[in-house]
Formats: sequence, structure tokens, C-alpha cells
Amino acid sequence: MAGTAIAHEVGLSANIQVRTSNGETSTHSAENLPDNVQVTSIEIVAIYSTGEPMSGAQISVYSPGDRSTPWRTGTLDAQGRYTFTPDLAQRGRWTVTVQSSGHSNFIDILI
Repeated sequence: MAGTAIAHEVGLSANIQVRTSNGETSTHSAENLPDNVQVTSIEIVAIYSTGEPMSGAQISVYSPGDRSTPWRTGTLDAQGRYTFTPDLAQRGRWTVTVQSSGHSNFIDILI
């Protein structure tokens, strides 16, 4: 008797907290990040297509200066979230990957 494997896609989003030159703070996505702001933190949220959080998954953050060695690694919390503050001296494309039990995805964030 053969079993049926159910594949779940992984959705990733980034909540990017920023501070403007006049000190105001706001949150943006990777797609609508304004120019000339200071990024204070990035929260990555990973969920399966079923709506379940990707809790316990491994996360790797790659800086613009090194695409082969993770700048930081960690584990998503029970809600499928992970927060980090990028090195603002490294401007460019940051890549975040998540992986768990054969499921993976990535998101690029231009800072």
C-alpha cells in the first residue's frame, strides 16, 4: 500500500521596521521599502500553504557581500517568525532562506 505525500508550499514575508531622518518609525514590506530610511529590524514570517506557521524551521540570512556563507542562522519560533537587524554598512540585496523537512523558500530584501 503506497502512501500519499502532501506537499505544502511555503509563503514568506518580511515586516521591515524603519526610521526616517526625522525620527518617525513605520513598518514596510520588502516590496514597498522607501528610499533613504534606516532599517532598524526585519521580521521574517514563514507559513505553509495550509496556514500553519513554519515553526522550528531553519533560517539562513545572506548579506550582499557573501552569497555563499550565511551572515546569520537561526530557528523560526512557534509562530514561524524570526527577527534580525542587518548590518547597514552592507547595502544591497539580502537573501533569507527557510528550510524544514523538504520544504523551503527564499526572499530577497533590497536595503
